[in-house]
Amino acid sequence: MNFAPIIIFIYNRLHHLDRLFNSLQRNDLFKKSKVLIFSDGPKNQIDKDKINKVRESLKKRLIPKNSEIIENDVNLGLSRNVIGGLNKTFQIYDRAIILEDDLELSPFFLNYMNDALNLYETSENVASISGYMYPIEPKKFSNNYFFLKLIESWGWGTWKRAWNIFENDSLQLKKKIDEKQLANEFNFESGISYYKMLTDNINGLNDSWAVRWYASTFLKNMNTLFPSKSFVKNIGVDDSGEHCSYTTVYDTLVNFDYKKLEKNHSLESLSDRLVVQSFFRKIKYKRYLDNVINKIKNFVK
Repeated sequence: MNFAPIIIFIYNRLHHLDRLFNSLQRNDLFKKSKVLIFSDGPKNQIDKDKINKVRESLKKRLIPKNSEIIENDVNLGLSRNVIGGLNKTFQIYDRAIILEDDLELSPFFLNYMNDALNLYETSENVASISGYMYPIEPKKFSNNYFFLKLIESWGWGTWKRAWNIFENDSLQLKKKIDEKQLANEFNFESGISYYKMLTDNINGLNDSWAVRWYASTFLKNMNTLFPSKSFVKNIGVDDSGEHCSYTTVYDTLVNFDYKKLEKNHSLESLSDRLVVQSFFRKIKYKRYLDNVINKIKNFVK
């Protein structure tokens, strides 16, 4: 099997990174995989000290012949670090598994990702493979693995041929969505705020690379393979990072039972789309309440 390199984007959270690596090491394929780590530079002296500890810890944990740490001296921010890192990765490799430092993985995460990346490597209408699935009852879905015209960035994989369609210019993406009158579909017909995120990106109110990636694949009518049971848990929505405030709406159990992947020749089904739409609608108001509570907490600090 052609094992995809594991690309990890990190900053200054040593505790989260330790949990990620502990879960990676429970994957049998980890020792057989190349590991590239893009370590962003500090914003200030406090961050610099934390980042130095993170880098020192990594050098003790990694297998030198099988890994490389790319250390930025200056702070790029998550978006530039991810985009630049993937551009560099795909100058060398034709596929990659992408992680950030706040994820905890199933022992079968790498099996699933590598199987899927091999199965769909020549499927031009498939943009990526998601390791994460929302906390939804698996029986509601049509299959153990299924497609959605969506992306998720919490433990995912893609190929050079798909990343080549990434459009960095959010204004151009929004213009195309407007021209085709696709804003509601882009929002997954669920009231979720992808279109607003893209607009905010244009106005400098966020720096999300993921919404640009989603818009790029959406406009090409490309799909992502999802598991009905998540192989990934996000442990970073605990108010410890800059981009994810505290919430529990995405908490999910990690899958410890890998059902062998077989190629699915059909793309997104309406029934699967409706299941996820329903989930998005349910969490919309819970997320709104969480944001209000987080703002109050920050105000009284």
